[in-house]
Amino acid sequence: MKCPFCDTEMLHGYLNCGMALWSERKHKLSLLPDGKEKYTLHLRQPILSPHQIESFCCPECKKLVIDTKDFENNLD
Repeated sequence: MKCPFCDTEMLHGYLNCGMALWSERKHKLSLLPDGKEKYTLHLRQPILSPHQIESFCCPECKKLVIDTKDFENNLD
């Protein structure tokens, strides 16, 4: 996959993480979105092991690309 920012060939890999939330605002105490904000990639605490999210990393500009269509979201 080519990087959409600098056109360098990206590295395929995995983002290994526990809980995660991408939303429109910063969360200081909790990763629970409120009813008003838009969010995607809402991952709750895994039971036995971390989440492995397939992604691409650009070795040149250090950007990550993640397809979030299969994760909990409210962007519909």
